[in-house]
Amino acid sequence: MKRRRSGLVLYLLLNILVSAATTLAVLTVWDRAQRRILPPLPIFDPPAATLPAVEPSPTAEVLSAQTSTAPAGEPLIEIAAVVGATDPELEYVLLKRKGAGDLNLAGWALSDEQGNIFTFPEQPALVLFAGGAVQVYTRSGADSPTEMYLNRVDPVWEPGEWVVLRDMQGSEQARYQVP
Repeated sequence: MKRRRSGLVLYLLLNILVSAATTLAVLTVWDRAQRRILPPLPIFDPPAATLPAVEPSPTAEVLSAQTSTAPAGEPLIEIAAVVGATDPELEYVLLKRKGAGDLNLAGWALSDEQGNIFTFPEQPALVLFAGGAVQVYTRSGADSPTEMYLNRVDPVWEPGEWVVLRDMQGSEQARYQVP
């Protein structure tokens, strides 16, 4: 009886070992085959609706030493997308930095046609580097260098309305129509 049990245990261990080796071989072959067949995933980069940068008046305050100015006609920033409109848990506005240099968003405001306004805080100031981006979510959350939160339970952005980004002086820097 003892010999029969040890033979059964040996048989089960051998079966497990062969099954594991076969599974690993099949997955390796499948993974290599799929890498050749599947093209790389496309990068989602929706078209932006922006207006040219507005030159500040001679009496306007300079935002900070970190803020760069773009040549006339070149936008400083764009509203690249409004995602998940009408669902407060999903919706956010994607802002992307255009041009060179850093852009301090302290005191800038993001608004819609219904009078909803989000003003970027003075402290800690949000600085977008060249090529940088920030997502402004409607839901609650903890702000970070790449994500800001409106801390609302109701949706803000509605299809068809315009989202506007204004600088500290109130000059419109970007505009986007929610799809």
